Amino acid sequence: MGAVCVVPVTGDGQVYMERQFRYPLDSVISEIPAGKLDSPDEDRLEAAKRELREETGLTAERWTDMGLYYPAAAYSNEKITMYLAEGLHQGQQELDDDEFLNVRAVPIAELVDRIMAGEITDGNQGLQRRGR
Repeated sequence: MGAVCVVPVTGDGQVYMERQFRYPLDSVISEIPAGKLDSPDEDRLEAAKRELREETGLTAERWTDMGLYYPAAAYSNEKITMYLAEGLHQGQQELDDDEFLNVRAVPIAELVDRIMAGEITDGNQGLQRRGR
């Protein structure tokens, strides 16, 4: 069906990140807000807005479509549309009963350092292992 992910960036250069337990990895990982589409024909931008609001409580004034991302092209045809969200406003999270997320803003420079150090591997693990 597909999915969406959001890079929510503040005016002072921070990115909102989530830390949550992922059962397939049996570990807590850091990631950007994301989620599956509710149906194959769901509008991807509306899904991104929903996921950002539900997971972080944030809404955004400006949205930029950053294109498609294929997370596992070797064995899956899943495609994820990535969006940049700016002009953020804080509201209330709308988490599912079984969903537990810690959300915090991380300076972009720190985020890049953590990705390059292999501390954040969601979606970039292959790049890390190849040293790119």
